[in-house]
Amino acid sequence: MSMLIANWLVLMNKSILVITNLYPVPWAPNRASFNRIQFAKLAGYHQVYVVVLVGWIEWWRHRHQATDTDSVIYCPYFYLPKVARVLVPYFQYLSLLCLLPRIRKLNCSVLLASWGYPDAVAVAMLNSHLKRPFFVKVHGSDVNEHIQYAGRRQLMRKYLSKADGIFVVSKDLCNKLKGIGISEDKLLLNYNGVEQQLFQPAEQYPGRCIFIGSLIDTKGVHELIDAFTQLCASSEHYHLDIVGDGPLFFYLKQLVSEKKLGSSITLHGSLSASQVSHLLAKASLLVLPSHREGVPNVILEAFACGVPVVATKVGGIPEVVTQDVGLLVAKGDIQQLTKAMFEALHRAWDKQQIVDHARQFDWGKNITFVRKTMRLI
Repeated sequence: MSMLIANWLVLMNKSILVITNLYPVPWAPNRASFNRIQFAKLAGYHQVYVVVLVGWIEWWRHRHQATDTDSVIYCPYFYLPKVARVLVPYFQYLSLLCLLPRIRKLNCSVLLASWGYPDAVAVAMLNSHLKRPFFVKVHGSDVNEHIQYAGRRQLMRKYLSKADGIFVVSKDLCNKLKGIGISEDKLLLNYNGVEQQLFQPAEQYPGRCIFIGSLIDTKGVHELIDAFTQLCASSEHYHLDIVGDGPLFFYLKQLVSEKKLGSSITLHGSLSASQVSHLLAKASLLVLPSHREGVPNVILEAFACGVPVVATKVGGIPEVVTQDVGLLVAKGDIQQLTKAMFEALHRAWDKQQIVDHARQFDWGKNITFVRKTMRLI
């Protein structure tokens, strides 16, 4: 009888425990804004607790800022930098086990792991103790990168198959997960939404391009600089705003200086969502030459601002970038990228059509689908 009462209380509680590394932290407040937004909207209906997985090196550097709150708990975990990536889920699991008594007290009715590897693997292991309905959300790199390695791929096949459902942000990710042996019945297509009140059209500056993303090799930032340099050879009236931070920031700063493009390229670093929306709305073109992606939220946000897109034909990007709202190019092709940027900057786009295209990517629909799938309503 006591077990029946306990289960009934869990059902009535209808709270959600999210475990992820992909969440804003005090030292990186602009990280993963899409997760922050989605979880905040879920918190409008249910109590949402977030356990933030933080690698031990990052945690040690910022340990004085990693202060738990009523709804956010930090979980540092050990790993071996650059080696033995197949062991990372086990290290995360051991760290989560240390929090198990505290997690039990939260008495959550649903468990959500928001990152396919290693996080979801570790959370699946943890759920052998919690025995809660268990869901996973995958984004892009958490699948695209790790399925290339046999050991990680086997772990994903084994442990993601234990999930009651896997939310995917693109059809491409559905196909990738089916390809490693995940049952199609578990795969739930659910595009992210856009904050329509934040991202709105504004008067655009002619010839102004913008890149928004992490400054890492796989975002195609080298190709972007090369293509923009070629673009500037035909005119001095172009400008490129680069928004984001990452290991290539200072390298790019030096490269811009060497190419004498300081007046044409602005490196902004990491900006708040309101600052990003302001810059994006005034741009004539968003450029995203990534090597791999899910469906980047920045593309959807550009559409909401009425800004066309030039992006690579990778991941789920072709699912959302049609000929009426942007141009697609081959990954790594600098000449094609330059040509597409020139064409996009000189085409007469239908701004309202681009804005209307963005309306299908709605957080309200996204949240309702998540709540119904998790049987919270």
